[in-house]
Order: sequence, then structure tokens, then C-alpha cells
Amino acid sequence: MRGRAVSWLRALVGAIGAEAATIACAIGWVAIYSHLINAGQPLEHYQAYAQQSAPWVAVIAGAPIFYAAGRWIARTRASALALFGVYLLLDASLIALSGEPVERLPFGFIAASWLTKLIACYWGGSDGERTRGAAPSR
Repeated sequence: MRGRAVSWLRALVGAIGAEAATIACAIGWVAIYSHLINAGQPLEHYQAYAQQSAPWVAVIAGAPIFYAAGRWIARTRASALALFGVYLLLDASLIALSGEPVERLPFGFIAASWLTKLIACYWGGSDGERTRGAAPSR
């Protein structure tokens, strides 16, 4: 039975931590862009760039971040999938609260981001179980 039980505390901590790390990567990328790649532009330019680049960062940086969260924080496949579920509720809530008009939301990027994070959580949790000798969950 070991490996099947969901650790909701680990799932919650992992989801919040992974979301924070993904946001930090987006902020970090815009900082690199604004200071090293295209310095000297008005603030509005960087704000627009942040809106444009954030979906890409969420897809590219999200996969390794959520793999790590699934492997080292959740530690089991069941808890890693719960981590993704908690993240999905959190992210969907943040998107809904963003105030962005629905027609301006990048649904393709959102779907790609969620799918890559789901797969990463699954693999991370599976690897976490394997390295800790837990019985795989089904």
C-alpha cells in the first residue's frame, strides 16, 4: 500500500513552491531581457514583453520545475499527481482573477503548460517512488 497514499501537505507545498519558482523564472527572464538583452526601453515595453514571454517561460521552465517538485517534494506518483491537481486549481484561479478578457488568453500556451506539467509531475513522482523503493501506485 505504500506509495498509494497521497500526502496532501507535500502536494500543497510542492504546488505552491513550483508555482512560485515558475513565476520567479518569468520575472528573472524579463530582468535578464531588460538589463542585458534590450536595455534602455520604456517600462511599458518591458511590461508588454513580460506578458508576451510569460507563457513561453511557463512551458519551458515549468517542466523541469514540476519534475523536481514531483520527485523531491511529493516523492510518490500519487502525491505528485495531487500536486498537479492543486497547482491546476491555483493556476486556473490566478488566470480567472487576472482580469484578462477571455479572448486575449493564450489558451494554446495554457494547455501546453498544463500538459507538460502534468507529464513532468507524473514522471517526477514515478522516479521519486523508484529511488525510494516505494511500491509503484497504479
